[in-house]
Amino acid sequence: MPFYLRFFMKFRVAIFFLLFLQFSPVFCQMTPTDSIPIMKKMLNGELPPESRIKLLSKLCALYWNIDPDTSLWYGMQGKALYGGQVSGRWIARNQFALGMAWENKGNFDSALSYLCQAEVTSLKAGDTMYHFRTLEQTGSLYRMMGKYDTAVLLMSRSLEYFKSRQKIFQIMSALYNIGSVYLEQNRYNKTLQYYLESASYDSILSDSNIMATHQFGIGTIYLNLGTLFKSSDPEKSKNFLSLSKSYFTKSIPVFEAIRMKTGYCFAKMNLLSVMIASDELSQADSLLASCQECLAFTDPRVTSGFMISRAQMLHMRGMDREAMTLLAEISREKGEIRILPEFHRAMLLYASLLWKSGQTDSSFKVATSSLSWARSNSVVQVALEACRLLAGWERKSANYQMAFDYLTTAGLYQDSLSMEINRETFDQLEFSFSNKILKAEIGKLTIEKKYNKTLTMVIILVASFIVILLIILAVFMQRRRKIAEEKRLIAEARAKLAEKEKYNSDLEVRNITLEKNSRELEIQLKNEEMEKLQLEMQLREQELVYQTVVNATLNQKNTTFIEKLNPFCKRLSKKSDQDEFAQTLAEISRDTQSDPLQQFEVVFKQMHGGFLQRLVEFCPDLTKMELQICALLRLNMSSKDIAQIISITPSTVDGIRHRVRKKMNLDPNMSLTTFFLSLK
Repeated sequence: MPFYLRFFMKFRVAIFFLLFLQFSPVFCQMTPTDSIPIMKKMLNGELPPESRIKLLSKLCALYWNIDPDTSLWYGMQGKALYGGQVSGRWIARNQFALGMAWENKGNFDSALSYLCQAEVTSLKAGDTMYHFRTLEQTGSLYRMMGKYDTAVLLMSRSLEYFKSRQKIFQIMSALYNIGSVYLEQNRYNKTLQYYLESASYDSILSDSNIMATHQFGIGTIYLNLGTLFKSSDPEKSKNFLSLSKSYFTKSIPVFEAIRMKTGYCFAKMNLLSVMIASDELSQADSLLASCQECLAFTDPRVTSGFMISRAQMLHMRGMDREAMTLLAEISREKGEIRILPEFHRAMLLYASLLWKSGQTDSSFKVATSSLSWARSNSVVQVALEACRLLAGWERKSANYQMAFDYLTTAGLYQDSLSMEINRETFDQLEFSFSNKILKAEIGKLTIEKKYNKTLTMVIILVASFIVILLIILAVFMQRRRKIAEEKRLIAEARAKLAEKEKYNSDLEVRNITLEKNSRELEIQLKNEEMEKLQLEMQLREQELVYQTVVNATLNQKNTTFIEKLNPFCKRLSKKSDQDEFAQTLAEISRDTQSDPLQQFEVVFKQMHGGFLQRLVEFCPDLTKMELQICALLRLNMSSKDIAQIISITPSTVDGIRHRVRKKMNLDPNMSLTTFFLSLK
């Protein structure tokens, strides 16, 4: 290997560090969306499928918070490339991007479907990092649908993995998402604990988007607290709402600068809620007028949030009819992702307005529905408001026991909230959060100041010192990295082997279950076929019996008819009429003399040919008539019907039955018909 290549390989870390110092001011001024035009131009060229799906997936991700419709368009373009020329790793990432796009579009079913596909595909492709990232976002989706226990479980699993791999950004994201779950359950200290731990990475990541997101999260906590204390402690509520307004006001310009439309609209929506909670309706009107861009945003969470705020403003101005119209429209929304605690608070307002308008049944139905949701998902504040509302209505309806029960439950929820909100602890946590935010901002300003300096001799000297230091540590660090990499590869190999064994065992169990089900289905089909054949045989037997009886009856009637008509032949005056009449009676007589059992024997042998053969083998002394009577008894016919068919008396049939029983030497207690039925 040439000397310069050996030198580069040995000191590559130091060289990269020097290049970073030189070009970092340019990189720090760029935002992710600045790369969109470059990616679009690259797509216009001839690219292999793998490179094309990479660009389409990245564009899909960049448009998540800008324009969900455009994001979906790029994601679906990537989906069209799935196949043998694209690796499973990038198929999983495209599925992940599509799931997030559908989430921002507000479609829960599509978002969950793509995220689950990405989870399976990334696992098969060996992309464990993206597998757990998908798991985290699936948990976030369950949080939006109010399935909080499932959400925390999935996010916690992802957090453990991210911590084991020291993935700073993903650790921060998982912590923030878990905190958001506790926020919707009104567990404010728990929320702030996770938010603070998440914010502790701000100084490391130095990302304006992340800092603004943390400010937005803390502002949301104070907004909920301000709303909670509005009736019980107005002064405390005013302080909380003031802090909330401050945090939202700080985050809005940051979201706007980085063109993160989702964060920008959510921050404005919550700032509007602060103004409404503070009774600042004139300022709320001005803010609402400046939110036309957000009102047209496709995310249904933003749309329904602004509709709820407008309904609250109408109610505060005494325009209850207009407020009810808006709230009724919100209540009819189906299958869209919403901010569920805010939605159910709005439904409690809707229930209150329904009560005032005299629609008591509807008001109870809406309020109890929201109470049931709050109880099942441990959202204490919504449950508390619902219990107080229902207690008041029950008292007015003279249902004092129900009112007492609701007030008792409300007291328990109030105690739970009081235990959760410890003012001293909360102030201490908030102060800690403010210090961390301040340190992160100072650190960011220091880094920017350092990066904006001209490359003077001082920087060169400092860089040279760092290079010397890195040279000293290079061998040691390289050896440590090599050992760590070997351990990581061994651990990953073991994990993959365990996952493969688990997958094979699950596949074997599924195959056994499938085989068992197929055997049961085959047996069931055979049984159904046998039942069908037996039913057809019974129907044919019944038809044979019926036809034989009809033929015998017809022969008897024809004989009687001939006997009655014979005297009339001599009464005819003309010889030709007498001859014609006599010829007709002769033809009828010939038909009557045909044996009704002739056709019966043919059909019976087709259906039960083996029966007669085994009967003769069992008792060779049976006569033809006895065999005929045995065949009729095999069809479970009575002696009367048999006598009618053969043109003998029932007593004669009974005598023949007695002779047959005697010839066969049967047990007197055994029915002759039962014996014949047993011969197959």
